[in-house]
Amino acid sequence: MLFRKPDPAGKHFSPYMVLIPGRAITAFYMINPTPNKARSLNCLNWLNFSAADVATGLGPFLAVYLASNLKWDPSKIGIAIGAMSLATVVAQSPAGWLCDVSDKKRLGIVVVTLTICIAGFCMLFFPSFYAVIGCQIAIGVAATFFGPVLISLAMGIGGVDRFDHTISRNQTFNHAGNVASAVIIGLLGKFTNNEGIFYGLAIFCVMSIIFTLGIREKDISHQTGAPVDEEKSAKIGIITMLKNKGYLILLFSAILFHFANAAMLPLVGQELGRDEGSNASLYMSACIVLAQAVMVPIAFMSGKWAKGGRRKLMIFAFMMLPIRGILYTLYKGAPYLVSIQVLDGIAGGIFSVVSILMVSDLFKGSGKENFAQGILATSVGIGASLSNVISGYIVSHAGFDYGMFILAAIAFVAFVIFYWKMPETVNVTARSLAPAG
Repeated sequence: MLFRKPDPAGKHFSPYMVLIPGRAITAFYMINPTPNKARSLNCLNWLNFSAADVATGLGPFLAVYLASNLKWDPSKIGIAIGAMSLATVVAQSPAGWLCDVSDKKRLGIVVVTLTICIAGFCMLFFPSFYAVIGCQIAIGVAATFFGPVLISLAMGIGGVDRFDHTISRNQTFNHAGNVASAVIIGLLGKFTNNEGIFYGLAIFCVMSIIFTLGIREKDISHQTGAPVDEEKSAKIGIITMLKNKGYLILLFSAILFHFANAAMLPLVGQELGRDEGSNASLYMSACIVLAQAVMVPIAFMSGKWAKGGRRKLMIFAFMMLPIRGILYTLYKGAPYLVSIQVLDGIAGGIFSVVSILMVSDLFKGSGKENFAQGILATSVGIGASLSNVISGYIVSHAGFDYGMFILAAIAFVAFVIFYWKMPETVNVTARSLAPAG
């Protein structure tokens, strides 16, 4: 039984499951003619699927393990989680730079994936405080390479003409991977007294390596985008990049956006924990799965919508955030709070695709595309890190509603700045590197 017929035009890169009576053959990809690079593009899609879990480590599942199995107090758990976040912020920009200058991208994915897998098992078998902190730092540094390398592979395999289409498909698979990993690792943790989460991480690491090796090296063009002027590229440093008006506004808006966004779900989790007791984890899982499930079709469509203009699409994403913050304060029932996550899915799905496209537009042909993507990721990390620390302090002193009003106000400021100052980036030429003003 063939669930889906191969597409002779090479336009669809989806997995196929072929079942023959008496035996079963799982085909991870159908190999179309070499010119359309269908095999490598398909493997890249599924690499984004499996890397969705690997690139974030164990996330909130580690906090559950440390609290339930090792009986760590909240302050030690906070340090462990924060160690990975800090390492990620510090390493993002260097990771982007290294991706620009290296043509060993497949090898890089394999190395960082093995690093994360080994670090995960080290935390399981050597659960001392300093060992866990060291492993979290290693995971944080390694995870930073996934973003710029996957973006670079999307450009290098799909080409500049189909970059919008390729990156939207990649992000669609990424969000689907987040849904799948949350369910699978959550179930493994439930039936193995939380220790199964480390084996779940290992499963996704193995999948990532398999799909990475499935990408053919000859299908990757390391000279991506527009032709690079090596002399001009050598003169473009971080100061010159930050003088670019569009890029600077995008970075500042991204910091404010994620400052307002990152703490909303954890604060909702605290409300659920106080009101729902033993059912809180179930509702929290529902929040995560619902948001990621909405991101899947939104990310897929964003690549098509963005061809008509990046700016107006991002404005819509920015507009969702203050509305979401206000809605959280109007009612407190668990089903109501979970349903609002639809707005998170819309905003997150658009931002994950269009922010990448805007940076690509602004630095096309500069030889600094991945470095610029790394700086954007650093800005996102800074905003998210500050969000959890500051909003937690505000809520502990003034309450949930007041904290949400503050976050909604910050989100509205981000929306206003982006609306009034951010230029359109579609079809931007080399002049995009001209200084602001």
